[in-house]
Order: sequence, then structure tokens, then C-alpha cells
Amino acid sequence: MRKVLFLVFLWLVGVNPLYAIDLDKADCKNQDHICELMKTNNHFTILDQCPNAGPMLSECKKSSSKALVELKAPDMMANEDGTITDKANKLVWMKTGINQKFSLKMAEEYALNSEEAGTTGWRIPTLSELTSLLQEQKVEHAGGKSGWVHPLLDDTGEYYYWTTTTCEEITEITDRYQTKVCQQGSSAAWLVNFKAGAIIWHFVDSEKFYAWLVKDVE
Repeated sequence: MRKVLFLVFLWLVGVNPLYAIDLDKADCKNQDHICELMKTNNHFTILDQCPNAGPMLSECKKSSSKALVELKAPDMMANEDGTITDKANKLVWMKTGINQKFSLKMAEEYALNSEEAGTTGWRIPTLSELTSLLQEQKVEHAGGKSGWVHPLLDDTGEYYYWTTTTCEEITEITDRYQTKVCQQGSSAAWLVNFKAGAIIWHFVDSEKFYAWLVKDVE
């Protein structure tokens, strides 16, 4: 029963149980094996099976002291083609996110080949760029719902949106709820949800999240 519950948990956190190392066979005293487990398992699940593995996890986790760079407060302007220009940061945003699930790589490929609003040059935003859209309080956005996104944008889908910022680049983030730590290196990236005003991390190969495209002002 415990193994069934564990497999369900893996699925919920985005790890395919078919590829996860069987933690029932984990060598909890072997540093190399513990580090190998980190490639396919959340560190909480490892500690559940190997409660004394904390010091070894600290040795093999990847961390960065780099802090999130905050952009200027956006100066938004609606365009006739349905896009939104941030004049302060010289960015052009799609008015709404793409209603399709992607892994991070799939999202980047979609953006690269996209001709949204009749133009090219779209990409997935960095965490600094996407969090610049977060408001200090809830507002009614262009989709007619209440959220933490800029009022000119439409977050009708209320999804979690990918950024290209991996946990290898930034390990620790503080959103409006709490400080969050991700030590999964390049295997995980940060996402933003405007309905809750929250930032989370998830594995980059998970095909459960969405994309909000941005491009640089030409």
C-alpha cells in the first residue's frame, strides 16, 4: 500500500513513476546512490524513505547564491494587434497565455516558431520578466476575473506559466506567501501563477504547464 501511495505522489509532483528509481531499494548510506536518486525524485520523497540522508542530499544538491533581479515597474500600453508593450522594460507581451500544455522545451520550441499577432521573435520569459507582471494587490484584469496580473492582460486560464529560469540559476525565491528553495539544478525551472500570485518550481520535462509569450521591442 505504501508503494502505491508513493507512486501516486510521484505522479502529482510531476515525476513519472516509470522512470523513478525504486526507493524501496535505496541504499540510504551510499552518497553516490543518494545523489543519483535526486535526478528523478523530489528530495522530500527521498527523506521519507531515508530520514538520515539530509547531510548527503546537501552535498549533492546544486545551489546558487544568485538573487532574482527585479525589473522596472512596467509602463504598459495596449497595441492595435492585441499585444501589450511594456515601455519601461522594452518588452512586448501577448495579451493572454497560450491555452496548451507544454514541457519547458516544448514551450520554447512553440515560441520560437510562433507567429502570434502576425509577428515572430517570441520567446518564453525569464522569471524576472514574468514576475514584473505581478501586482501588489488583486485587480480585475482584461479577462474579467480577479488576479495578481497587470489589468491590461487577460489571465482567463489562470494557469501556471513557464519561465526559462532554472533552479541552477536561482535556488531561492520569496513570493507573497513564503520562501521557496529548489535545489534540482537545471532539471527544474520556476513558474508563475497570477490567480494566486504565487511562484513555484517544477521539473522541466513535466508536460503539465502553460506558456505566456514575450518578445523584445524591435
